[in-house]
Amino acid sequence: MNNKLKTLVIVESPAKAEKIQSFLTNDYIVMASKGHITELAKGGKHGIGVNIDNNFKPHYVLSDDKVNVLDALLNAGKKCDMILLATDDDREGTAISWHLSERLKDLDKPMKRVKFNEIKKAKILKAISSPEEIDMNVVHAQEARRILDRLVGFTASPFLMQFFGNNLSAGRVQSVVTKMVVDREREIESFVPEDFYTIQVSLKKDVEFQMKFADRITDKNEADKIKNKLSNTKYIVSESISKDEEKYPLPPLITSTLQRLMSKLYGISADRTMKAAQALYELGFCTYIRTDSVRASDEAIEDVREFLKNKNLNIPKKPYVYKNKDASQDAHECIRPSDLNIEPKNNYSIIDPDEKLVYETIYNYFLASQMVPAIYSTLKITAHPINEPKLLVKASGKALKSKGFLEVLGINDESKIEIPMLNKKDELELFGNDPVKVEKKQTQAPPRFSEDKLIKFLEDKSIGRPATYAELLSKITSRNYVEKKGSVFHATELGKKITDVLDKFFTFMDYNYSSNMEHELDKIEHGKLDHVQMLKNFYPSYKKELERAYIDNGGTICDKCGNPMSVRVVKASGVKFLSCSNFKFCKNTKNLS
Repeated sequence: MNNKLKTLVIVESPAKAEKIQSFLTNDYIVMASKGHITELAKGGKHGIGVNIDNNFKPHYVLSDDKVNVLDALLNAGKKCDMILLATDDDREGTAISWHLSERLKDLDKPMKRVKFNEIKKAKILKAISSPEEIDMNVVHAQEARRILDRLVGFTASPFLMQFFGNNLSAGRVQSVVTKMVVDREREIESFVPEDFYTIQVSLKKDVEFQMKFADRITDKNEADKIKNKLSNTKYIVSESISKDEEKYPLPPLITSTLQRLMSKLYGISADRTMKAAQALYELGFCTYIRTDSVRASDEAIEDVREFLKNKNLNIPKKPYVYKNKDASQDAHECIRPSDLNIEPKNNYSIIDPDEKLVYETIYNYFLASQMVPAIYSTLKITAHPINEPKLLVKASGKALKSKGFLEVLGINDESKIEIPMLNKKDELELFGNDPVKVEKKQTQAPPRFSEDKLIKFLEDKSIGRPATYAELLSKITSRNYVEKKGSVFHATELGKKITDVLDKFFTFMDYNYSSNMEHELDKIEHGKLDHVQMLKNFYPSYKKELERAYIDNGGTICDKCGNPMSVRVVKASGVKFLSCSNFKFCKNTKNLS
């Protein structure tokens, strides 16, 4: 009997490997690469592991902790007829597949790419039956991002450390996120409150209720004049609008909205959310959790509508079709449960508290996305003193009439309409001893960012990618550029200092410039821009900015490798000289005089 294993399937995590292996026959062996097996080297110009002068060719080396992993994969590959690369279906996963193919190509075995967005037997079998080639455009997009990050991180960080203190770092996106918090802090510090006045009028028709003067008043004398005109008179209703308003559900969750909801509802950080979501995905509870797409498959929509009907929950006549802001972000489905029959309230196999809450959120928001809207009864009243038709007072209210999708989200909206049902031309009387009250107020400074609001701001500005938000927020906090007090981020003095320095010299700190770079990476992924050309467009101007930063701060640039030169001392004589900071690879020195 031939016990030869015919196909090696390589995924990223051991948990995922174990789950997928349970779906397959003994003709397959599923193994894990445990993430990236290679990394950029740290040699050459600037120590970035990239040959800038040769079309930015990167030099990859096997990670020290992946030697045994690669050996195991090579040994297994020798016994197989074919290798399937089934890493995550995103830029990082595609790059991992390509690096694996480069390391395993000497086995001379056919290698194909396998893609799926949920760990479900039917999906896995379908993906394996239709393997494809590695999409090199996606690989180049990941590589361009990696090189950009190295170019900035490995050159701007030494600049900061040489002139402004040890253990400082800069990052192409990290520093821009820090700037967002710093800019908001500066807005708050420079904010000058302005006085304004509100006028509340107590009125009566059968019951008492309050209305507010419609216009904003910034002058005390003006407020007093208006108060006098609103006093000692009858009022007449000029407009009464009563109608039902529909509130529609949110689209299914994407990475950023999942992170925002978990922060807002439960105070769970983006980092904790992504760890829990990754575990749920690897165990087969939900679809892939790094996605910008709100689209669900036709099959998934049919399933959820049938499920809701069986639960006697109302659904619209036709399914909702949600569209993405950017058509290029449609590579994946939304985040949704893999099996609707695994209901959060009945599921006991998820033990981790974070995972339970994340799963419940994914599950309930997917159900809600295909349910009928909530219906609110609303009432809006406008009135004015009988002899002053231009002095309008207004009041409004709403009350929940039909829960709709709010039912599955467990939201109990107990708002009430606290004004009576009035008709146009109804007469109203002032009520109470002091029926017209003027209140002085002040404008408020913009609020500091909560994690929810900061992620929303990043998304609106198209800076970074949702999959990286958790890491970015964790990094700028751990480096003490910002600190989290309660639920909001405060800029530290260190964060302000390095932001001011970087902002002075580097274009990548501009919000629009950073956003455009992200769009260019998207173009590379979709074959609309050459990745080498993108890097060639970026580097010359960035290099000039870096040189100006050094020179303006009294530094010197190495004329051989382009790295900064630093002052060193001969121990024996105490003589000082300039030495290239990249001294492991460049021995250039200069007499200090």
